Amino acid sequence: MKITSNLTHVATEIEFEAPLNEEELLAVFEKSGVQGFPAELDIAERTEDHVQMMSLDGLLGFAKASGLSAVTYDVTYFPHADDAEVAYQLRQLARDLEISAEVIRDVCAAEIQEYLALDAKRDASLPVHSIVEAYTGGTAFAWYGMSDYPRLKRFILRKLAQGGQKAKHNFIMRASKAQVDMLDEY
Repeated sequence: MKITSNLTHVATEIEFEAPLNEEELLAVFEKSGVQGFPAELDIAERTEDHVQMMSLDGLLGFAKASGLSAVTYDVTYFPHADDAEVAYQLRQLARDLEISAEVIRDVCAAEIQEYLALDAKRDASLPVHSIVEAYTGGTAFAWYGMSDYPRLKRFILRKLAQGGQKAKHNFIMRASKAQVDMLDEY
């Protein structure tokens, strides 16, 4: 269990259970004796502190033990990415990195094409994530089912990090050469 304000700030690697579709969630709820109610839940836009539970059965058991008989849930599907989605994600990433979306597009053109090709192979009829939440004592307790779908941000950041490593290596090599040259002067 992790306590976090935003799922993207979790620093340790964790294994998520697979997301479930609505019918699968309702079957698990019924088996656990808990009612499920659809809600608009969003991982990225979470504002309150919450307790993240790694097991759906654990969350439902906790909810029942806490005297709750209902939870909220949301299931998210993503259509295949297109140019408009790429442009949207590049604008978000450009804002986060404080650089131009056009620069990212130019530098990472091959990675964008790789992302689009991988995303086209993804089964868009499967959920990319599902969320179940229970509220007790003023605290949200949440479970996230996540699939390992391609994310453009991951492709772009990997490319930019590689460029940063290359620049770091070049700097170290130039600094080392300068030190050797300086020693030769003595």
